Amino acid sequence: MNDIIFSNSFKFLTIEFDKFHYTDNRAGAPDHYFAYMLSGSCKIVTASDTVEISEGDFFYIPNKCSYQSYWYGNPEIRFISLGFQYFPNFDNKTYPTQAIPYSDNAAELFFRLSDKSRLSAPDIGVFYTLVGLLLPKMSHNTACRTREIVELTQNYLIHHPHATTSELAKNCTISEAALYSAFHKASDVTLNQLRNNLLLEKAKDMLITTDKPIEYICNTLQFSSTSYFRKKFKQYFNMTPKEMRKRYRI
Repeated sequence: MNDIIFSNSFKFLTIEFDKFHYTDNRAGAPDHYFAYMLSGSCKIVTASDTVEISEGDFFYIPNKCSYQSYWYGNPEIRFISLGFQYFPNFDNKTYPTQAIPYSDNAAELFFRLSDKSRLSAPDIGVFYTLVGLLLPKMSHNTACRTREIVELTQNYLIHHPHATTSELAKNCTISEAALYSAFHKASDVTLNQLRNNLLLEKAKDMLITTDKPIEYICNTLQFSSTSYFRKKFKQYFNMTPKEMRKRYRI
């Protein structure tokens, strides 16, 4: 990975609001965040939970988490926010939005990293030392993680059917090996079969709703050849593309 890209994947800031502030992140958090509430308080509302953050608390918000947050101060609201893209998740655990028990050592590291507009290698080392202190104190869900990875990948492929394995793994913030492992554990089909099945469903829609020739549909969906497309289509739908068009044409 390019060093500049890696360095830019971290956003360490001290953020201040006046009295009350509302944030709508229902589109999903762009990064993972560890934060330290210096003054004021916060309520983070997700689809499944409400997390109350008080002054002096550490807290975590995961990447892609859909939430709304309400920030209160009397009068000041101030917190250290450490945003990052690459989560060191070697155990395939899911960490939900949560408050994290306080630690003096962790607080010291937060202060060392606040307002680092330009990171050095030692700064990144300090950050992952902080992560190492916080992770053992955090609650996690192991059982649902593999199912979540499969669902995230399926949803991503629906909109990006030709995404590379690397892109799919990055979307789930895991390695390619962990992605293949999740499909092995929690899916009835392999990653490649899922991709192929979704493309065949798109082909079915094009056959039924357009007059495009089969060769055009095959090329548009990037199948290796028309004969391969016909073979896979027949295996999946138990009928040929021509039969599908004739039977279900709108």
